[in-house]
Amino acid sequence: MKIATKQEYFSAMAEIEGLYQKGFSNLNIEEEKKLNLLAEAVEAWEAIHYPMPLKPRFPDIIEYLLKSRRMNQSTLAEELSISKGFLNQLLHGSKSPNTEVLKTMHNKFHIDGNLLLESLI
Repeated sequence: MKIATKQEYFSAMAEIEGLYQKGFSNLNIEEEKKLNLLAEAVEAWEAIHYPMPLKPRFPDIIEYLLKSRRMNQSTLAEELSISKGFLNQLLHGSKSPNTEVLKTMHNKFHIDGNLLLESLI
């Protein structure tokens, strides 16, 4: 089974919901097979049309700041109260940011703190 349109997607979701409401223990073999086929088709559709965002790396966040704010590295280093050399190391991934850099990025540029922390893992 393949979902080709948004209408087919919504129909499949409604059908899945109906099977869920019936209860797993109350499904016959044909309904279980149908549920599995629908779930696989919905998963494939969502992977294409509603992809989960990838976790950015910390250097990517810095690149985003530079581009979105139209800053050069010197200006961003000043804004973050760090040296240009340290910023360069952050950009190349050879150093990790300290807590002050993370707090400044969160407070000054309104970057989600969870996103910043997750980018370090």
